Formats: sequence, C-alpha cells, structure tokens
Amino acid sequence: MKFILKSILVGMVFISFSCQQKEESTEAKAFDAQMKQTIQIHDDVMPQVSKINSLITELESEKEELESAEEVNTQLVGKHAAAIVDLQNAHDLMMSWMKNFSSSFSRTEINTGLQAKDKDSIKAKVELLEMQYNSAEEMKAAINSSIENAQKVLAE
Repeated sequence: MKFILKSILVGMVFISFSCQQKEESTEAKAFDAQMKQTIQIHDDVMPQVSKINSLITELESEKEELESAEEVNTQLVGKHAAAIVDLQNAHDLMMSWMKNFSSSFSRTEINTGLQAKDKDSIKAKVELLEMQYNSAEEMKAAINSSIENAQKVLAE
C-alpha cells in the first residue's frame, strides 16, 4: 500500500514539473516572439535617425533664409520652427527608448531569449517587454509623423 502511495506521489510530482516546464516554455516562446517584434520596430526606425538629422539641417537652413527675407512670412517660419522641434523630440524619444530598453533587458535576453526561471520573474519580464513594445510603437509613430510633417513643411 505504501509503495502504491509513494508511486502515485512521485508520479504527481513529475506531472507537476512537466506542466510547469511547458507553461514556462510557452511564456518563454511568447517573450521571444515579442522581443523579435520589438527589435524589428527599432531596426525599422533606426535608419530614419539620419533622415531626421538631415531634415533638421534643411529646415534650419530654410528657416534662416525665410527670416532674412525682406518680408518675413512669420507663419511659415513658425511651421519650420515647430517641425524642427517635432523632429528633435522624435529623435530624443528614440534615444530615450533605446536607453530604457537596454537597461531593462540584458544583451543575452535581447539576443538569445528569456533568462528568468521562476514564474514571477518570467511574468515581470513579459510585462516589462510588453510596455517596451508599446513604447516602441509610440516612438515609431512619433518619428514617422515628424518626418512626414517636416517633408510637408519643406514642400511649401
């Protein structure tokens, strides 16, 4: 009788461990997929930083020309100034996001996946990554809209 109870107990322990590993594996796979999506946003937006810098330079140059004209079009000068600030804010948002992201996750977690082992650590990392993903989406939208707006101002 004791042998049967011990066998059942050992079996239950093995089952509980295997279920826990599957759950963590599912969490780890979700983390890895979310990490890839987040990094992809960064990789898509990063080349636009040089575009932002060139647009700022171009807008500043045009703004100076507009300000030195005999008849200053204050509305157009204002649009240039606002577009410059918008681009600078988008650039700062990108730099801030990268700093926050790199301080939130180790290089190993970024490159090879989730390193946490216990359930609470995994849950915390998954939630943190979700916040970083949402922040990356906002950063991408800010960069794209600031570039689009700057190009419209330059076309006027």
